[in-house]
Parts: sequence; structure tokens; C-alpha cells
Amino acid sequence: MKHYLTAEWGKAMARPYYRIYLSVMVALAALLALTWWWTGREGMFQGTFGVCLGLLVPFLSMGLYLAVMVADVVFSEQHKLGTLKNEVSYGLPRARIYLGKLLTAAGAGLLLAFLTLLVYAVLCRLLIPAGPRDGAAIQTFLFYLLSDIPLWLGALSLTMAVMFNIAHTIPAMAAVLVPLMGLGPFFRAIMRLGPEWLSAGAGVLYRLTLTAPLDLADVALWDPAYLLWCWGVGLLWTLGSTAAGLALFARRDIR
Repeated sequence: MKHYLTAEWGKAMARPYYRIYLSVMVALAALLALTWWWTGREGMFQGTFGVCLGLLVPFLSMGLYLAVMVADVVFSEQHKLGTLKNEVSYGLPRARIYLGKLLTAAGAGLLLAFLTLLVYAVLCRLLIPAGPRDGAAIQTFLFYLLSDIPLWLGALSLTMAVMFNIAHTIPAMAAVLVPLMGLGPFFRAIMRLGPEWLSAGAGVLYRLTLTAPLDLADVALWDPAYLLWCWGVGLLWTLGSTAAGLALFARRDIR
């Protein structure tokens, strides 16, 4: 497994797709930090370093959808290119192939997120003055970041499960984006319009969607119930998608 992970990591880091993706994300982070600096210099923005971190919090939820791109970087149309079939024909265990690519995608995504956030935070700290309430703002940012990581991993695991088992791009993207974008609004609609027993069931299912924790506008800092909810939902989707995806892949005829 160690050699397989090393090989997959090397391939992912060497792909122009990943380098371009990383460069774009880092450039956007730098541009956003420079925007706060420039508007501050012009008198249009009077925020501190902590305020700048707080302004980034709404963007953290985008990790659910950027996870789709990270998974694509690692999987890289292996059905179309025939590389997945070659690995299976070579005799590599399917569990090693599946888990190796999933772990590589998780590592590549976390590296991308770390570098992007690091560039933004460093530039904001260098360009924007500090404030007396920055400590609380930093804690808030870290709290939401810690809350979003398991949800992002759940979205990544779902995407990898779909890519391993659906060869065509359009059906695969539909199978990923419908649960991510559609399940939450669907269950919320049933909660509002359905009879009481159906609304109650929809409410339970809604709380298990990856986007449900992100819909809350006001959460107490370091609320253990909220953290447990985020990590419970994220792990449910991560473990559930991985188990289902691996089980289907183990029985699939690779062509």
C-alpha cells in the first residue's frame, strides 16, 4: 500500500490539472487579501486581520463542491483512458486501488486547502492591521474550519465512489451534484408541505445531509453539539460512501 500511495501521490502532483487548480486557488486567495488591503487604503474598508478571516468563513462551504474537482484530479478519467482496467488486470487488489486513490485525493485536497488558506492568512496579517478582537475572530474561523473538514471529506468520498462505478461523465456528475445540491432543499420542502409524520421523517433525513450544518446562520463558538453534528454527518457520508463504492467496485466488470 505504501508504494501504491507514493505512486498515486506522485502522479497527482505531476498533473498539470492539479498545478493549475492549486495556482488558481492560491492566486484567488492572494487577490482577495490584496482587495481588502487596497479598499482599506482607499478608505472603503476599515476591518482588521480578524475581520478578514471572518469574511472568509462563508467561502469555506465551497469545499463541498471543490471536492469534486479534487477527486477528478486524482481519478483523471481512468475509465476513458483504460488505466483503471490496466491496474485491475495487473493483479492489484481492488481495495488497494480504491483506498489508495481515495487517500491520495484526501491528501491532495487538504494540501490545496492548507496552502490556499495559508497564503490568504499570511498576506492579510502582513497587509492588514491587527485589532483587539482578533483573538475571537481567529477562534471563530478555526471553529468553522474544523466543522467543515468532515463535510468536505464526505463530499470527496461520495465523488470518488461515483467516479469508480459510473464510467460516463454526465451521469457521474449528476449522481454527485444531486445529493450535494438537491437533497437539502428537497427535504426542507417536505418539512414545510408534508403531513406531520412525513415532515418529522424529512426533518431527520435533512439533518443527515452534508449541507444541513451549513444552513445554520448562528452557531455558538465551540458548540460541542454542532461539532458532533458536523463530524457525525461527515463520517457517515465518508464511511458510507467508501463502503458502498468499494463493494460495488469489487464486483464491477471493468472494461
